[in-house]
Amino acid sequence: MLIQMAAKHASLKLMFFTGFLLIQETVNGQEENAAFQHTATQSSMYGTWYSENAVDGVRDSCSHTNTQTDPWWRVDLMKVYRVNRVAITNRQSSYSEIASRINGAVIRVGNIPDIYSNPICAVVSTIPSGATASFSCGGIEGRYVTVHIPGNGKVLTLCEVEVYGYLGDGAATQSSTFGNWFSEKAIDGNRGLLQLYTGCSSTLNETNPWWRVDLRYIYRVSEVVVTNRKDCCAEQINGVEIRIGNSLESNGNNNPICAVIPAIPAGESYSYSCAGMDGRYVNLIIPGDMKMLTLCEVEVYGEGPVLKRSFVKMQFNSRVGSALAARGFTNVTLRWSQTPKREVKRKYSGNQHCL
Repeated sequence: MLIQMAAKHASLKLMFFTGFLLIQETVNGQEENAAFQHTATQSSMYGTWYSENAVDGVRDSCSHTNTQTDPWWRVDLMKVYRVNRVAITNRQSSYSEIASRINGAVIRVGNIPDIYSNPICAVVSTIPSGATASFSCGGIEGRYVTVHIPGNGKVLTLCEVEVYGYLGDGAATQSSTFGNWFSEKAIDGNRGLLQLYTGCSSTLNETNPWWRVDLRYIYRVSEVVVTNRKDCCAEQINGVEIRIGNSLESNGNNNPICAVIPAIPAGESYSYSCAGMDGRYVNLIIPGDMKMLTLCEVEVYGEGPVLKRSFVKMQFNSRVGSALAARGFTNVTLRWSQTPKREVKRKYSGNQHCL
């Protein structure tokens, strides 16, 4: 299933031919700090020690809770990541009792915005004052990273939390979210039949609600399987359009149609053939007013990634390297299959005529 395949980051390999530019996508495995400047929250706040201080990229600005029972801190990565490791920087202090406050902290990673429900990545035994320690998470998938200290009369201070890994399965998003029916729940491998309220995505009642998954690369999609909710309102799925393509115009809802869903019985999974349509984005949208889109699972099957070659006719000059750098293409190697012909332009004075 495409949206359950491990995705890696992409780079661009550029090869030049006479008058044409070939852009070719290849794969590398560079990790990133997924927590940097993302939304953080904590169970309480001491003074002006904001939760965001722990994800600002500065290791000597800290978050800080009040003294309480089970203090916690959480960052929302906004997308599902395969988390390899979490690095935590402890507070710098000459008082050992302050530096030891981090002892026993529990790091959790998962897709539930709850303190205790997600899998444990690691338990912090101790981190020296002002030091940064790294904890392996073994590729646990999750959107939320939580740090909490069990017990009474505890204080949680974090001077930086860094989350390293790779974007996980296809990242999902939707036009709005009803309660905690997050978009990612439609690609969590659980068809929502046993755990309806924790296994399905859902939008609010709105005009033209939509849901989208980014496959990261272009795939040749053969079929899409959609699972409907089983409790009630099975007719809400009627009329859903499945669209596949590479454009994000109108949030991807203008891409070509694979199929239109006439109906799916409650709790059933129906398959729709897409006949090998190429696309990076798979959208489901219900046209109309006062509609709600609920999806208990979306499965995308096909082949790929499909290598797409884009040819752009260009005129080159001696400053082609700097021009490409200005457009965001760095570390580029120019290779020519033929030496380009030099074009000579003459400038004529005003009393001369071009014949």
